[in-house]
Amino acid sequence: MIVHSILSHHPAHVVDAMAEFLQALGNGVRFCLAYGGEQEEFEKILFEDKIFLADPGLRGKIESQNFSCWFRAVLDWAERMNVAAEVVHFTECDHIPLRPDYWSEIKRSVCASGKDFLGKWCMDRTNTNEQFSLHYRNDPAFLAHLRALRPNGPNPIWGALANGMTFRLEAIRALCNVDLKLDCFTEILIPSTLRCLGFELGDFDEVSSVFARVRHRPEFLLSDVSDLLSQDAWCCHPFKNIRDFSSLFENVLGRRQSRAC
Repeated sequence: MIVHSILSHHPAHVVDAMAEFLQALGNGVRFCLAYGGEQEEFEKILFEDKIFLADPGLRGKIESQNFSCWFRAVLDWAERMNVAAEVVHFTECDHIPLRPDYWSEIKRSVCASGKDFLGKWCMDRTNTNEQFSLHYRNDPAFLAHLRALRPNGPNPIWGALANGMTFRLEAIRALCNVDLKLDCFTEILIPSTLRCLGFELGDFDEVSSVFARVRHRPEFLLSDVSDLLSQDAWCCHPFKNIRDFSSLFENVLGRRQSRAC
């Protein structure tokens, strides 16, 4: 089974609309909502498989945003609910699946890669000028964290886009047994920690086109959706305009129904 967790801070009615859309598109997928907004708004969400994240590491300057509490909370939820998760997939709320076979392609990609973890732009960044590698290459707390995991090295700095991180169950269990409470950006902390634990990491783009429409900027607009659907794109990121969510969901589900006829 694949578990897909979505991190959101949106108003409750927006979250519930997205949950309804995902369940309609991804039949048979187990979804878990992780909520990083206000507790009062969380209580209004009707979708039952939800967890509240109060950890301040989710907020603040991007260089210090640490999503490890999200990963740990989802693993705890899966074990508490007796969900037999083989693959655990994490996306932010501006990541929109566009095809019903999106999740089977995610799982196929992990199996075909032979890796324990896949991410967008996942690579060894030790000797690169990538901004977060440069930011952390001399950070005492981060380097001490890596040395504690592998005292005799080597301790390379790996990175991957935070959105779309996907783990085999064994990898996320090992990750959650490590103390990850430090001010370090998820995109560096998680891949580097896994590598020092001995897990194999890979780039989605090397095994699949599933993340071909995943990027930092510019944002995808509702006017882009028809082109994406005609191209059979698997997903898109970022799509941030929540006022267009209902039209987006209708377009995607309408495309699915027309192809089934």
